Amino acid sequence: MEVKKVNRKIHSDRIKSARESKGLTIRAIADKLNISHQMISKYEKGDAIPTPEVMFNLMSILGQPYEYFYKQPNNSVDGLVYYRSNANATQKMKRVHQIKISWLMEIVSDLENIVEFPTPNIPFEHNKTLDYFEPTDSDTIEHIALELRKHWGLNKGPISNLTRLLEKQGIIVSAIKSSNYYVDACSAWDENNRLFILIGNKRAAPSRIKFTLAHELGHAILHKNVPMNEFNKKDVYKRMEKEANSFASAFLLPAETFSQELISHSLDYFRMLKRRWQLSIQAMVYRAKELEIINEYQSSYLWKKIAKNGWKLNEPDDEFLKEEAPYIIREAIELIIEHDVMRKQELKSIFAFNEEDLVLLANLETNYFSVNRVMDNVISFKRQRR
Repeated sequence: MEVKKVNRKIHSDRIKSARESKGLTIRAIADKLNISHQMISKYEKGDAIPTPEVMFNLMSILGQPYEYFYKQPNNSVDGLVYYRSNANATQKMKRVHQIKISWLMEIVSDLENIVEFPTPNIPFEHNKTLDYFEPTDSDTIEHIALELRKHWGLNKGPISNLTRLLEKQGIIVSAIKSSNYYVDACSAWDENNRLFILIGNKRAAPSRIKFTLAHELGHAILHKNVPMNEFNKKDVYKRMEKEANSFASAFLLPAETFSQELISHSLDYFRMLKRRWQLSIQAMVYRAKELEIINEYQSSYLWKKIAKNGWKLNEPDDEFLKEEAPYIIREAIELIIEHDVMRKQELKSIFAFNEEDLVLLANLETNYFSVNRVMDNVISFKRQRR
């Protein structure tokens, strides 16, 4: 019998993305392999093909399996990647998160061949009227935030689990333990018009993660059609960050309800409200000033007291807040495994990522793909005769 040859080709951009996902430079890889950095550059551009020995060493250094370098990405970022980050965040740090969110898109695309995710449910009517070359005024942002809550059938009270809410609306959320704390999150649309949000600092306080999710939602709602050449301008970027923060405040703390409940301006009362709204004291003080419930003097006094108490980095009562974890990808994988549609190793091979990245992006237990049942089922349920 004649064996048909399958032509497999290394995708050079996969070498580059694997390297950048670890924050490594070309020279660092070249030094580890004891070859010139010009040759590594040729590998990444597709101008040269690594020998089997070099490829084996690359796999070891970059920590990705054989299949990763031969897989053609089946989904990709379509447009801008938005970040909530510290001013100290470098482009290299942001690039790491951009690659991880593109991997998230690949995983979901592979799963969508087997299971059905919720249909994206984000309205875009307002995008036609927003002028991206001018700031969006606060009244418009308040209106959009309130309309989205109505669209999703929410009342004007606290949102108990924002992560699950977003997943039900067809938004893919994932959280990783980043090696740095300068990038809180990033978000992007894929080519199928589905929104993805990647939380970069999984160990942050639940209140910060909740606000970060709403911040990224704000970017998606307000800035979906911002031209790429405008996004990179410093003044436009700062304005967009401020607008995303305003949206997050308006969405999480609706003006009518929050203003009625804020009957005292003491920090002790803000601490009590923190447990109810599951948000930080600082976010609520910011919102109170934004709504003009407190004046400039009161706001300044509260911020000074927060700083004096050492609450800017570590607020009290975080232990009473509910931790939210994304489950949608995990649910899809467990559904496939539990119904014997595929085995773990078969599914892992399709994803073509190393196990560490997979379990982080999918919120699975450590070694999930390494633990199998002792025996395969050979017994099935008897079909009922009719």
